[in-house]
Amino acid sequence: MRTNCGTALPDLRGRPIPMNNWQRQHPAAILVSFFQGLRQLIVSFVVIFIFGSTSGGMRLLYTAGIMLVILTGSLIVSAVSWYRFEFRLIEEELQVKQGLFVRKKRYIRRNRVQSIHINAPVPQRFFGLVEVSIETAGGGDEPEFTLSALPVEKAEQIRGELLYGSEKEEIFAGEISSGMDQALSEPVEEKPRRTWELGFRRLLLAAVTSSGVGIAATFAAALLSQLPQFLPDWLLGIALGWIVQSSLVYIGLFIVTVLLLAWIFTILSTVIKYGQFQVTEQNGELFISKGLIEKKQLTIQQHRINAVRIVQNVLRQPLGYCAVYIESAGGGTKDEDFSTILLPMCKKSQVPELLETMAPDFAFTPEFHPLPRTAVRRYMIKPLIPITAGAAAASYFLPFGWLIWILLVPAALLGYLQYKSAGLALSDRHVFLRWRTLSLEEAFLPRPRIQSVAFTQNPLQRNAGLFSLHMSVLTTVTGKTFSLKHTGDDQKEDVMSWYSYQNGSPNASDIDRAHAETVE
Repeated sequence: MRTNCGTALPDLRGRPIPMNNWQRQHPAAILVSFFQGLRQLIVSFVVIFIFGSTSGGMRLLYTAGIMLVILTGSLIVSAVSWYRFEFRLIEEELQVKQGLFVRKKRYIRRNRVQSIHINAPVPQRFFGLVEVSIETAGGGDEPEFTLSALPVEKAEQIRGELLYGSEKEEIFAGEISSGMDQALSEPVEEKPRRTWELGFRRLLLAAVTSSGVGIAATFAAALLSQLPQFLPDWLLGIALGWIVQSSLVYIGLFIVTVLLLAWIFTILSTVIKYGQFQVTEQNGELFISKGLIEKKQLTIQQHRINAVRIVQNVLRQPLGYCAVYIESAGGGTKDEDFSTILLPMCKKSQVPELLETMAPDFAFTPEFHPLPRTAVRRYMIKPLIPITAGAAAASYFLPFGWLIWILLVPAALLGYLQYKSAGLALSDRHVFLRWRTLSLEEAFLPRPRIQSVAFTQNPLQRNAGLFSLHMSVLTTVTGKTFSLKHTGDDQKEDVMSWYSYQNGSPNASDIDRAHAETVE
């Protein structure tokens, strides 16, 4: 017997909740939809308020009236949308009817479902509800559809029917991860087997070494670049005079302050996003839960994982840490490049052992075969071209523009490091790619999950006998492609013979086949 906010849930073993009749979501879905629409209207409200507060604009009363009409209309639309949205769950299928004027019917069969997210955003948690997002193969960048306000037991029954169908022996409402239990119910005494938790130490280290500080700094710089148009002329003149008269030390301190604030923002956002992160493996399924404020839970079946990607950014690689992502046919989130993060922070040396539990088909320790020596020039020339062009222009137009020529040295080193990091390995059933832009990345791809293999060759590569390798797997509707540039002709032949096998017998070279060893 499980408890929910101190109240015992009924034992539903053998007695599933009747859901074969058309029904609506919880009425709280009206408020959820209203607040979501309100968030999108904030920019419009700001524009109306600024226009209405100008001397030649509308009076404040009229401005408030327009806002009130918009809010009332949004609330009415949310209520009508809730009333017109109906769903029912039959054997291995979820059916939905929706639409204000044009009535649409949607049918989601179990064999199309790739993953199911059960989230507990803040508004839903006030009512003890959850949000269910269902992703299907080729469903695009967004979930197939979302049920925004459901009781936990109904969400679990939908998940059970669409993931297990007739194979399940029983449906028990409330089988959610401990991360979701903390948000919606009292803790469960039993310990789930094969559980990996991020922990506070790794969470803090992941936040400190996150690569998102560059994005945050860019956002802060963009905000600062728009600041002058909001300042009065007299204040802008004072600010420009200070910048001109100040020494480079003060300007440098200002830049460091911006970067420090961006770093702090990145740390806080990472802690909020991955707080209480937990992965549980049970009966061939992965249950991933995360989030301090908005609780999220994702269920992925192991046999639907199409690829595994290991990422080490420039801060984590010297410390021996990495992040592990999985690629599935349902795709992932935009902020994770449409992948699903499996391990946000772990020791690189522990990855094979952890994958043996979480994704045993990908538990390998590959030994990568380097690219040919003729590829080193291509890797080094590419980062030098934009630096050379920028330095030439800066030297002509700026007094100290010649200092940019110094960047040629780190650019050349980066190109050489990219060459040394790149590699390829083959086993009987898997191909392993490794490359670097700034972060070092590895991809493990099983042959049955590869949708296409292609080699391209530009004129410069043709002279050196080099090729660029492209391999695609099914994730979103467009798929995901992994590329390795400047491979040799021998490596091209090995990959093509390995992929174009007959009767299930690969013809990969013995040398490359030995470069990938399965973890015992």
